[in-house]
Amino acid sequence: MSLLPKKERYVLMTGNDALCLGALKAGLKFYAAYPMTPASSILHTMAASEHDYKIIVKHTEDEIAAINMVIGASIAGSRAMCGTSGGGFSLMVEGFGFGAIIETPFVVYVGTRAGPATGMPTWTGQGDFRFVMHASQDEFPRIILAPGDAAEAFQLAYRAFNMADRYQIPVIILSDTYLADSLFTISVRDFEVRDPINRGAVIRIEDTDNVSEAKWNKPYKRYDPAAPNGISPRAIPGVKGHIFLANSDEHDDYGYSEEDAENRKKQMDKRMKKLDAIVKNNDAAAPNWYGRKKANKTIVCWGSTKGVAQEALKHAKDVNVLHFNHLYPLNTKIVQKELNKIKRSVCIEGNYDGLLYSYLYEKTGYKCDETFLKYDGRPFFVEEVIEKVQ
Repeated sequence: MSLLPKKERYVLMTGNDALCLGALKAGLKFYAAYPMTPASSILHTMAASEHDYKIIVKHTEDEIAAINMVIGASIAGSRAMCGTSGGGFSLMVEGFGFGAIIETPFVVYVGTRAGPATGMPTWTGQGDFRFVMHASQDEFPRIILAPGDAAEAFQLAYRAFNMADRYQIPVIILSDTYLADSLFTISVRDFEVRDPINRGAVIRIEDTDNVSEAKWNKPYKRYDPAAPNGISPRAIPGVKGHIFLANSDEHDDYGYSEEDAENRKKQMDKRMKKLDAIVKNNDAAAPNWYGRKKANKTIVCWGSTKGVAQEALKHAKDVNVLHFNHLYPLNTKIVQKELNKIKRSVCIEGNYDGLLYSYLYEKTGYKCDETFLKYDGRPFFVEEVIEKVQ
């Protein structure tokens, strides 16, 4: 007996390793983190890649330092990311809001584990979705991506940086211990990317070589509320004639503190318009179907439950899967269209409250017929999913 060689090449890696490769492929230049499972392995991989990829990796004293370093690196023009779990992200929340109000692009990896506080450090869960969607006070735009396997971890990490730069907002990659540490066999074709690196509306030093010396110290409207889709060009520090203030207070067009009511409304509208632009530009991706086109029952799921749901299709009769890996913002028209194809549904999630279940009801009016919720720290097993959907 012999094993025939396959024409297609495959690699074996964890979800976090694939995510690291996606970030490096996207041009990541700065990574900062304080170790916290299940994000610790990202710090290890990035540190091992520091010299080969010419990146800067910082093991910071805490999560507050990590996110503020990342924001500083992004202001300086680098693609930057930090990684943590729910407890660490709790410490990052104030910095997260700071990065949002100064409209600085950056990526945050949040690997969910079970429980509040220390919880269960080496176990899994999907309980942080609502937390990251509403983290930090008041309202501001963000994007939340939730990869379902290693291939999606690579692709969505790459995409996260393009979207952060394009819309000048923070992007969260929401994962969990199960996806982070599981090993996957994936095709090398899954490492191919279609879209080129897109840094968005950015003014570089070389773009202003012809600016006269008299204008070198002139400020510019970094936060111009008249900018199309709320996206005003951002300048890298040192650009002639483009001085601005990165200010955590509500500010005017130039970044200076301003509490005037009219200015507040203009700046708020400027930032929030980006959510509409994300949907309009088709960057709020639709959920993906797996299995037969029509079925009597549909498994509705998100993130790492993708794999077990797909495996259940091999054994369950007359079932298909609708999987969400782009959680926020939703293109409600497209999502409603997909949900209307369902005859009967069961929403499978690793949390107590049914976070996707209630989110879909809130945004689209669609209510899944059943829920299957698991919150003991263990991932879903194929046998229990089959039993639920049959």
